[in-house]
Amino acid sequence: MRCLIAVVIYGVLGFFVLPPLIKPVLVEKLGQALHRPVAIESLSINPFALSVTLDGVAIQEREGAEIFAGFDSLYLNLESSSLFRGGPVLSEIRLAKPKLRVVRLTDKQYNFSDLFDEFMAKPKSDGPTPPFSLNNIQITDGAVEFDDRPVDEKHVVSDINLSLPFISSMAYATDSVVEPSFSASVNGAPLAINGKSKPFAHSLETELALDLGNLQLAKYVDYIPYDLPIKVLSGAVDSNLNLVFHQQEGQPASLLLSGTAAIRGLEVNNSSDAPLVSVKQLDLGIGSSDLLGGRFVIDRIAVDSPELHARVSREGTINWIEFFRKKLDAEKSAPQAVEKPEPATPIEWSLGEVKVAGGALHWLDESNEKPFEASIEAIELELMKLDSIGSVPGTFDLSWRMTAEEWLKIDSFAIKGGQLNLAKREVLAGNVLARGVRALVRRKADGTIDWLKPPALRAAEALQEDNSAPWKITVAKYVGEDIAARFEDQAVSPAAVQSVENLGFEIENLSTVPEQTAKLAVHFQINGKGVLAVDGTAQTFPLNADLNLDIKSLELLPLQPYFTEKLNIAVTRGQVSANGKVQLRQGSAGKTAGPSSLTGGFSGLATIADFNAVDKLNSADFLRWKSLYFGKVDVRLGPDSISVGEVALSDFFARIIVSPDGKLNLMQIVRKDGASAVAVVPQPSDPAASPANETSDGKAVAPVAATSEERKPLLPIKIGKITLQGGQVRFSDNFVKPNYSANLKQIGGHVTGLSSEQDSIATLELRGKYDNVSPLNVSARINPLSVKPYLDLQADIKGIELTSLSSYSSKYAGYMIEKGKLSLFVKYKIKNDQLEAENRVLLDQLTFGEAVESPDATSLPVTLAVALLKNSKGEIDLNLPISGSLNDPQFSIGGIVAEIIVNAILKAVTSPFALLGSMFGGGEELSNVEFDPGRASISPAAEKRLDSLAKALIEKAELKLEVEGRVDPESDREGLKHARLERKVKALKREEMKQGGSDSDSTESANADGSARSIEVSSAEYPELLERVYRAEKFTKPRNMIGMVKSLPVEEMEKLILANSVVDDDDLRKLGDRRSKAVRDWLVAHEIPPERLFLLPSKVGEEKAKSDSAEQAKRSRVDFSLK
Repeated sequence: MRCLIAVVIYGVLGFFVLPPLIKPVLVEKLGQALHRPVAIESLSINPFALSVTLDGVAIQEREGAEIFAGFDSLYLNLESSSLFRGGPVLSEIRLAKPKLRVVRLTDKQYNFSDLFDEFMAKPKSDGPTPPFSLNNIQITDGAVEFDDRPVDEKHVVSDINLSLPFISSMAYATDSVVEPSFSASVNGAPLAINGKSKPFAHSLETELALDLGNLQLAKYVDYIPYDLPIKVLSGAVDSNLNLVFHQQEGQPASLLLSGTAAIRGLEVNNSSDAPLVSVKQLDLGIGSSDLLGGRFVIDRIAVDSPELHARVSREGTINWIEFFRKKLDAEKSAPQAVEKPEPATPIEWSLGEVKVAGGALHWLDESNEKPFEASIEAIELELMKLDSIGSVPGTFDLSWRMTAEEWLKIDSFAIKGGQLNLAKREVLAGNVLARGVRALVRRKADGTIDWLKPPALRAAEALQEDNSAPWKITVAKYVGEDIAARFEDQAVSPAAVQSVENLGFEIENLSTVPEQTAKLAVHFQINGKGVLAVDGTAQTFPLNADLNLDIKSLELLPLQPYFTEKLNIAVTRGQVSANGKVQLRQGSAGKTAGPSSLTGGFSGLATIADFNAVDKLNSADFLRWKSLYFGKVDVRLGPDSISVGEVALSDFFARIIVSPDGKLNLMQIVRKDGASAVAVVPQPSDPAASPANETSDGKAVAPVAATSEERKPLLPIKIGKITLQGGQVRFSDNFVKPNYSANLKQIGGHVTGLSSEQDSIATLELRGKYDNVSPLNVSARINPLSVKPYLDLQADIKGIELTSLSSYSSKYAGYMIEKGKLSLFVKYKIKNDQLEAENRVLLDQLTFGEAVESPDATSLPVTLAVALLKNSKGEIDLNLPISGSLNDPQFSIGGIVAEIIVNAILKAVTSPFALLGSMFGGGEELSNVEFDPGRASISPAAEKRLDSLAKALIEKAELKLEVEGRVDPESDREGLKHARLERKVKALKREEMKQGGSDSDSTESANADGSARSIEVSSAEYPELLERVYRAEKFTKPRNMIGMVKSLPVEEMEKLILANSVVDDDDLRKLGDRRSKAVRDWLVAHEIPPERLFLLPSKVGEEKAKSDSAEQAKRSRVDFSLK
């Protein structure tokens, strides 16, 4: 009975008494602990089941009437074993519809911050975990509402269901298995977690299964405790992950992760709201990976339509590393304790499979002057079995296409059969195919290249030097198809454009590994016409190439802008072709090869065909040919040498033009800034200029230089044969009026054995026709390429019509040419830098026509010069020998020849009689003949001169002679007196001879001075005849005592007669006339036509002629002048 009563009382107390007593106390205590109003709708106790039930519990906000937390029902069932277990043992805990409202007021302030701060302020207990055992824990239909006021966002976790079958810290329960489960809906996305754990065993074994469905990342990324420079716009996460923690005593802990995860519809922008990354679908399969042990196993990564946006800012920072840079700066600025670093455990990882489909990478570089954009799209990647230790090379296939503004476009780039070994840093690409490549490269006006500029990175973003071993990259087969490139060069004017089309190549075994030989074949079209093909073998290091080169019809016209500003010629057409082998060798394996070690060369043939260039200044063709062929070419490097078996120039044409302002186009080919072209027209000569240096035999000698610079050895050159055929050179002189033109046609010939070797001698044969009529022939033995040039040349051109040169004769001589022919014969020999030359100029039948007014015409009597220089056949034959040293910088063959010709003409017109004397009189001066004072008779010496003069006049029939008598007022006056006395004496004797019966009329003749030439007066006769003359004179004579004429000695009689003899100027002038007539008559008597002889008035006592020497010349003479 007592027991029954006790049971009843126990039940009454538990059911009815304790609940109303405990409820207000519990409300008060909870309110004090939470600092918030607490309400409990009901509290019930079942004393027999040892259970407590709380219904309708609500906790208000600290300020306000809103509910902070609460639940509909909480059921707790305590086991009686708690009394002897030393801690509570609950057999069941049920929480129904719990609700929690979390409000973020500021960045770091929440509606529960006061409770959290108070809890964190309590001292931590160092004692062991108190014993407890909680069983059958169940939370059903819970909800958490999160109000994020700073960002005006609300999040709801609803349908929370938690099942924890067992959690205990008591020894008897440590081996029990707890299999928790959790499920909820996070903003509508389902979340499920299942696991099992032995949290209080020595192994601390815990296993957790995390299942997420459609978790929206955009709603939670802002709660990451880092200041991320990104914005997650969208992205849903699904997962089925298993996480197992295990740690045995004394062993490292392990945290094993496995399962699958996926991200769908991910879109991330940077802080400036520019796109950063987007993924349509990312699937991740994780093998058993030890997160703490650094061993990661990724079974599969599949990425669908990933799109990355990389950007370099104006400041040179890269958006992708901005976050890491800020995090690194924060870590550097935070104070850190100095600890001895532990050896880092190397991370091991493996990838089973990686697949990327439809990927894209967008690049924007704003760090340079002009922003640059590029995109790599349609990225397809399949990577299999890759690991960090390189146990087995990973295999991969990769393809993509690319667009980089106007600069580069690749329709397709694919790698098949690739292998990748990260541990050994090796990449092997089985087959690589590039198709549909278009490239544009531009050189700006300042010479800089405008094409795919690297970003101007800030120092922090710049790549650090990599001291690890270089990557070894090998491409088994690399094929390029449908490739084109365009090069625009704005640094020249006009801008040059070069294009490469239809480029294709195939390369096998292309590698960065030293001494790996690749096989290649490349072909492409240049500028729409030319074709270039290369095939052979090559290696990159050390450089080693054996290539076959084939160039066909490479156009020269597109290269015109590169020299049009430097030259006054324009190439209008021309094509280059070549075929041969190229060899290059540089250094050896393992050694750094420099330029000096480069060896190799080119062997083959080359042709420049259909070439034409025009003279831009004169708007005329300048140079053209049909073919310039180089055969058996062998160009060597290290040592350098050039060998050409054959050179053939056919059907060529060259134009030489003297412009209206007297400039030669050959001298104007290269533009000279700030300098005018040198005029090549002849300038008027100074007659007083000093003649060229001459030897005693008339040979011109060039001045010898004091020193000569030693010539450096030339590059070894050999040319087997040079052939010329079908050539033409046209000369036009627009400076003279009328203009002059000449043609040298049918030019042909050859040069054989040309070499730079010192002892080699080449032979030259050249032929042609001047104006299609006059033959030109050149033959020589030459060695122009030697350090000491050698030349032995003979050349001649015959029968050039001089009438074609009337333009020059009218301008510079003042006469047209009626007829005549020109022939040239030259011999040149150069040996040991000494020149010996013979120049023969033959003018045949040169005849001047009418005179022409020309301000440039010489004042010299050119017709006289021609007449003087002509021989009896009408030829002017000039021999002009030259000798000199080539080391003399002032030595000029053309200048010396011209000077000799000018000096010959000057000598002819200024000293014609000296010239005639050298030709016909043994060197005597023939400009005059001398007479005895008062006499007009020709002496034997005068006859000798007249004989030479007559020969010259007969030989040079064009010459006319002017004869001028000269009288000396003093000597000739006395001479006339003596002659008059002599004539009177001889007259008396003639009378005596007549009276004596002598027929003197038939035997004597009068001298030009009036004396009898054949009458001789003896010394015995003379005194008596003189006295008779003396007595007959009508002047006052000395007389004796009786007045008779006194007899005087001969001398005194002569003195008185001469003193009283009167000779006036008229007598002297008549004497001069008699002398002129005596010379004329003599010349006529010696076959000189009288119409070629002209008598000039005699001169009495005038100044000596210009031809007189410095000493006083005898004035009793006859002077000659030629016309």
